Amino acid sequence: MNITCKTLLLTAGILGASVVNAASTAGVSLTNETVKGDVNFDMGTFGVDAGVAYDKDESFTATHIGVNVQDADTSGPLQVGIGARVYGIDADVENNSDLSMALALGGWYRYTLPQANRISIYGSIYYAPEVLSFTNLDHMYTYEFRAEYMTMRNARAYISYGKTVAVYDNNSRVEANEGFAIGAMVDF
Repeated sequence: MNITCKTLLLTAGILGASVVNAASTAGVSLTNETVKGDVNFDMGTFGVDAGVAYDKDESFTATHIGVNVQDADTSGPLQVGIGARVYGIDADVENNSDLSMALALGGWYRYTLPQANRISIYGSIYYAPEVLSFTNLDHMYTYEFRAEYMTMRNARAYISYGKTVAVYDNNSRVEANEGFAIGAMVDF
């Protein structure tokens, strides 16, 4: 391995370590056909999140980056965040080979049961109407609901149900990442 490759790997490792130290959560969920991963950087009263979802059956990949204003007080049973995400969608749709873009508005919530503080209910929904959908996308939405169990102080396992729907200008429709999945999330 030459010195340039070693320098690039060392730089990537240092930058990657500094990003991981700043992250509040990172998670992944799986089914036989789908994989979704995301990370949320906690900045106090707001958060920055990014994620990717891939559905093998639908030849569908969606990536997002978003900003949420969030409840900074985690001592209560309810945490809430509202904000926006920019989505990039690559789907195998007839006559639509371009990358589609959308600005989706929405939010998330988590309710931790006070009597059983290891159990939480989480939900998120984001919607991009026609006016905020670009290229060949007419509108899109995505949602997810989870039952979470805190396995350790900084880790949760969960079962989720979710779906992402993209409707295109030619009336074709892709429903991806649909169904139940299992996942885990780690707090940093």
